[in-house]
Amino acid sequence: MSRGENVRLTRRISATGAMAIAVGAVALSSAAPALAAPGDASARGVVIDLSAAVAGIPVITADVVIGSATAPAGGGTDTDTALAITIPGALGVTATGTVVEVSATRGETASSANAEIADLTLAILGTPVIDAEVITAAVNCPQTGAQTADTTFTGLELFGEPVTLVPNSPGVTASAAVTVPGLTGAALNATLTNVETVTEDGAVAIAVQATLRLTGSVVGGPLLDIPVGTVILAEARCERPLGPTPTPTPTPTQPTPSPTQPTAPPTDDPTQPPTASPTPILPVTGADATGLWWLFGIGTAMVTLGGTISLILRRRRMSPSA
Repeated sequence: MSRGENVRLTRRISATGAMAIAVGAVALSSAAPALAAPGDASARGVVIDLSAAVAGIPVITADVVIGSATAPAGGGTDTDTALAITIPGALGVTATGTVVEVSATRGETASSANAEIADLTLAILGTPVIDAEVITAAVNCPQTGAQTADTTFTGLELFGEPVTLVPNSPGVTASAAVTVPGLTGAALNATLTNVETVTEDGAVAIAVQATLRLTGSVVGGPLLDIPVGTVILAEARCERPLGPTPTPTPTPTQPTPSPTQPTAPPTDDPTQPPTASPTPILPVTGADATGLWWLFGIGTAMVTLGGTISLILRRRRMSPSA
């Protein structure tokens, strides 16, 4: 392979690697939000998210959350009460009633949440869709024991007809004729469901969840089926807490042993003069040996001197007379 081909191959590999890195970054940035953490709790009163258009012209628009509570991260309760149900800036949607309370609590041994709505009316394109006297949702997540989710509704009606919702079932579906400019045979279709879900670590309760669709035909065109959106009435969620954090037991601190110091010899009494080392005593004579060493040294010097003189004299005798 030539040098030019090597360079091109290297560039191609580098470009492929850069593309892989970019794709990975995009995938990570678009990942789903993190799951709820232990001890989390939240509640919402009314959540409306509706939008629809016919032939490019908006006919339904409403986006609002009325009443929201989230348990404080450090523990305690978040509560909101007596909130009027209104939808500012909505198109083709009206609502009245009161969010009586939304509350969420985080504790060491349990988390919980609840929501309550009273005297609700929701109308879309001038047609009453949902009416209810009281709607509630409540969850409880103890650290020890079963998680619970409960919902209630009094006077619940769909398009003016009383309905009863069974938890975690397909729900109830109904429709009503509506008037929509540019659409013939228009009808609003609604499905109401009820959710009461518990797991080993959490609970979810949604008293009423409405899924809405608009159908009809444009003059001279095919039948249209337009998704409109969802409405949630009274929602509560919680997660089992991990429990109180155990207080660590302090470990007794052991004293650090000091390095062993050598034992110093006994110190003489500073008030006494130093004791001189005794001069050895000759075992035979009993006299002091100091004088003997001096004598030995003088004798050795004399022997050496004598030997030297003797050598000089011997050389002189051996030399011929002058």
